[in-house]
Amino acid sequence: MHLVYVDDSKDEKSICFSALMIPSEKWLEAFDHLIAMRRAMKASHGIYTRLELHATDWLGGRGNVAPTTVRRAERMKLFDSALDEICKIPDIAIFNAFGPRASEETLFKYLIQRFENTVKARQDQAIVISDEGKNYDHLLRKMRRINYIPSARGAWQSGATSKNIPAERVVEDIVYRDSRRSLFIQAADFCAFSLLRFESPTDKARAMGFDQSFLRLEPVLFKRAFAADPRKLGIIRA
Repeated sequence: MHLVYVDDSKDEKSICFSALMIPSEKWLEAFDHLIAMRRAMKASHGIYTRLELHATDWLGGRGNVAPTTVRRAERMKLFDSALDEICKIPDIAIFNAFGPRASEETLFKYLIQRFENTVKARQDQAIVISDEGKNYDHLLRKMRRINYIPSARGAWQSGATSKNIPAERVVEDIVYRDSRRSLFIQAADFCAFSLLRFESPTDKARAMGFDQSFLRLEPVLFKRAFAADPRKLGIIRA
């Protein structure tokens, strides 16, 4: 079984998703790794271990994050360090999607299909875990019955350009969790925000340097998710 933790990040025009896929047998090791990361942040900068890490607030300099002030420059360093630590999670693979906000459901559907393809190739299954406040159950339920896939070669053996291949490896409904109680969803949030500002940089992101932070995740990006990505990083696009 694989566990897939998903979160999104968005601005006025764009939305992106990052999904952290890990084998269930590696879950405890991965969890301990994230706890160790938080303890290291506390030891070096006093960051509260129970603080929810939310990238927009973190890099915006908002919130009481430690007993003493942590300046934006230090928050930027810790943000990049957190991305580096996410890369060290055992057997992690990170899927990403980016597009206009109007394409939100299309992008999420594409993500589910990539999860399905990946665990099917591994003769395994997956459960998707997402931040609360969203609901994509209707997409997954429909894909279990009606899921037309276009042929990569122009046509299937039947001559049809698309074929109904119901999703069967992503099991159960999506599990929704409060991000305050999930280190994995918080990690996905950091990844998603780094992707958003990589694809849609602001002047502040460029000035602080986190418009390029996403590239720190390059060693664990699942590039096969979208071979046509012009950046060659596997970012699914709509």
